[in-house]
Amino acid sequence: MRFAKISLLPLLVCCVTPSRATESFISPEVDNTEAADSIAPTLQRRDTLDYDPQRPSLVADVFEPYRAWRNRLHNKLRLETVYTYDVLGQGLADGSTTLGASSGEVAVSARWLMFGHRRHRPVYLSVRIRDRHAYSDRAPAAISATGGLLWKTVDGFSDAGFQIPDFHINQELADGRLTLRYGQFGIDALFDTHRLRSAKRYFLNYAFSNNPSVAFPGFGAGFVVQWKDAGWDFSLGGSNIQGTDSSRQVDLSLDSAALFYTLQGGYNFSGLGGHDARIQLMGWQSQNNSEESLEDGSGASVTLEQEGGDRGEHIVVRYASSRGTASPVDRLLMLGWGREIRKYDHLGAGLGVGRSAQHGNNWQGVAEIYFRWQATKELMITPDLQLIVGDGERSDNNDVRIVAGIRAGITF
Repeated sequence: MRFAKISLLPLLVCCVTPSRATESFISPEVDNTEAADSIAPTLQRRDTLDYDPQRPSLVADVFEPYRAWRNRLHNKLRLETVYTYDVLGQGLADGSTTLGASSGEVAVSARWLMFGHRRHRPVYLSVRIRDRHAYSDRAPAAISATGGLLWKTVDGFSDAGFQIPDFHINQELADGRLTLRYGQFGIDALFDTHRLRSAKRYFLNYAFSNNPSVAFPGFGAGFVVQWKDAGWDFSLGGSNIQGTDSSRQVDLSLDSAALFYTLQGGYNFSGLGGHDARIQLMGWQSQNNSEESLEDGSGASVTLEQEGGDRGEHIVVRYASSRGTASPVDRLLMLGWGREIRKYDHLGAGLGVGRSAQHGNNWQGVAEIYFRWQATKELMITPDLQLIVGDGERSDNNDVRIVAGIRAGITF
């Protein structure tokens, strides 16, 4: 749904216990975890950096008073907020075309612990508001359409304007083994995730930062039920569709009848060399239910993750297949590798190949490399380079395209 573009006002809405998080969050164990761009992981990472005495602050004079104010807010209301601003500039060049794009996203997120903490059955209310805006004639999300690519060069970073992507309740029951979520949220935050999936923290290209073979809703109203026990986890979710990655011109109302369903199972085990590993299988189906701008579709995705021999090293492999044209790709194979450097910095490289859902003979491949530098407690800077080859949406040539980007993110 398209909202009118307005300025974001400071809003107190978000909550988790502000604790002195440890380095284990920066290199978490392989598990069924929420996507790194979600509210809770963003808060945890912010706290990790805040309490590290070796990491300088971008605004040293106001940092301590600001952190003290946040802690008082939590102690009085069990409420914590986080403010983020992310910007990206990308340029595409091939034999005949040069394109430039830039955009930003300002967001205010909150998680409020309403009740249940004394009985270890916490109930949270989570809220996020954001404004996505382009700085140039086009946003990075639009490069793919202009350049004739099968899928986007980035997840997010569009010109969508003002949105409320999160307004949901999260309940933890049975000593944390059972999780219930209902309200408005992006269902891809809990399904088909892996350790390196985040366009604000890791890879930019959609083959790695999301999955172009799945017609995930941008966000919608729905529910998720998740059970974890003894290394196994099972998740069931459903959501209405308020716009998808592949439906660039969709303008749906909040009562959209289009639906998206998904079922996922995963198992954590000891992999090669005795290091943590995980295998995950997800199936999905979308139903347009007379929404003319959308198509029906279904598919499955299998993901294998493996911790490397060095601390902070991680490998992920995915194969995905789909039916119908709800998603732009019906076959996808990708391999991603990432490694931490100096505790907070990160180096990553990935390879991916996919086939067009509309033109079965059209294939596209991508190679990407990035380096994320944590300059201060609040500021990240990431240069990124992508090499894209193949037909894309056009079968009359085999272009080689280079996409260079620079990303910056500020978190308070």
